[in-house]
Amino acid sequence: MEIAGVLFDLYGTLFTYGNMSKAFGFWHEDVTHALKELGVSVSISQVAKQCKYFFSEAVPEMEQYTQYELRLQKLAEFFEAKPDYNWIKHTAAISMNRWQRLVPIHPQTIPLLHKLKKQGIRIGIISNFQHAPHVRKVLRKHGLLKILDAVIISGEVHASKPDPQIFKIALERLGTEAKETLFVGDDPERDIRGAASVGMQTCLFQNGSSLFEIFK
Repeated sequence: MEIAGVLFDLYGTLFTYGNMSKAFGFWHEDVTHALKELGVSVSISQVAKQCKYFFSEAVPEMEQYTQYELRLQKLAEFFEAKPDYNWIKHTAAISMNRWQRLVPIHPQTIPLLHKLKKQGIRIGIISNFQHAPHVRKVLRKHGLLKILDAVIISGEVHASKPDPQIFKIALERLGTEAKETLFVGDDPERDIRGAASVGMQTCLFQNGSSLFEIFK
């Protein structure tokens, strides 16, 4: 496989999905606790019910807030609370912390990325994530910001996989041509079809399987 660059999906690929029911249970608990700080008397089950379509409902673009922050604001207002700027920012910053514990870094991620770098291959990620500060915090924690040549997060570029635009942005930042770039991801539609639509090589990855097997 002749490649000059590799772009990876983040969650489900370089980070491994664990018990996601438990993870979202943590998230519902933390959001409920944050709402109670606003004086909202609401149960975790009520919050969970209202959050069923939390990430799919349309929200406007606003420079001062990420899409995730706008969704938290909308949720609080549904329960007749009036969240201020500080509550929105603070809740967004802390509400994913316990969720993230159930999505640990793949044990082969860092060794593989170092191996690819030593081979002169440029590497980057494309992540569909609506709160970019969290992604960058996680990448920084694991030292990945120092390794990656390109970090593309949907919440920053206002395009999401499988939109060809986000792949074109990634290729431009990575500095490689589509035909010489491999995309590795776990979603057949968003990752594989999206990357193939711009002429990239693709590899469908199964969450938690061996990353090294891809590059044998």
